[in-house]
Amino acid sequence: MKIYLFFASALLLIPFKLFSLNLYDLDPYEEYLSSGKKLMNLEFGLHDLESQERSTEILIAIHGRDSRGFEWIYPLQTIDNNKTKTYFLRWDTTKCPQKAIPDLMKEISEIENVEKITILGHSYGGILSSLLLNEIEIIDTDIHVIAAPLASTDLKRYCGYIHPTTKNTNISYHQWRTIKKFDFAFSSLNYDPQIIEFEGSSVTRLPQQYNGKRLGHLWSISWVAENIEMSR
Repeated sequence: MKIYLFFASALLLIPFKLFSLNLYDLDPYEEYLSSGKKLMNLEFGLHDLESQERSTEILIAIHGRDSRGFEWIYPLQTIDNNKTKTYFLRWDTTKCPQKAIPDLMKEISEIENVEKITILGHSYGGILSSLLLNEIEIIDTDIHVIAAPLASTDLKRYCGYIHPTTKNTNISYHQWRTIKKFDFAFSSLNYDPQIIEFEGSSVTRLPQQYNGKRLGHLWSISWVAENIEMSR
C-alpha cells in the first residue's frame, strides 16, 4: 500500500502536459471524430504534439470557435516535416482573444532554441494570430490566418478588437480567404468579414472546390496546408 500511495503521489507531481498527444497517433481518416475529441479535450495551453522531436523550427496551430479538432489532423500531418516541431494551442474561445495573448507569449518564450515560427490560425484563431503581429520579436515568424473574420463588427463591439495596423519586421503575414457564399460561417452576413486593409501582407482567395467538393469553412485549413507544403 505504501508503494501504491507513493506512486500515486508521484503522478500528481508530473505536469499534465507530459501526457499530451502525439500528432501521429491521431487518425485523420477512419477515427477522425474520436481523434478530434482528443485534441479538444486537452487542457487550455500550448501542447507539444511531438515531444520526442528536437527542432529549432516550430509550428503552432490555433483553433477557432466551435472547433471539433478533426479538421486539424490531416493539415498538421501534411505540413509537418523532419525540420518542424508541431504544437497545438487549446484556448478558451468564449473569451475575447486579447486575453489569451499574455499566456501564449509566455509559453512561446519558454520554448528553447527557436529560430523559426510558423503560426496557422483558423477562423477565430486567426483573430488571436493577428494580435501576435507586434508581439513576437527577433524570431523569423510566418503568420497565416485562414478564413478569419478580421473585420468582424461583433468582435469590435463586444471585445474592442481592432486589427493591428503595423507588424514587426521579423514577421511575414498571409491572409487566406474563403469565398464568402461558400463559407457557412460568413454566407449569411451582408459583408465579408475577412476583408481588411493591411499593407505588407499577402492575400490569397481560396477556390470554390477542394477535392471535387465545395471548399467551405472547415476544409480551408487542409487546402492551405497543402499549398504551404508545396511552396517549401
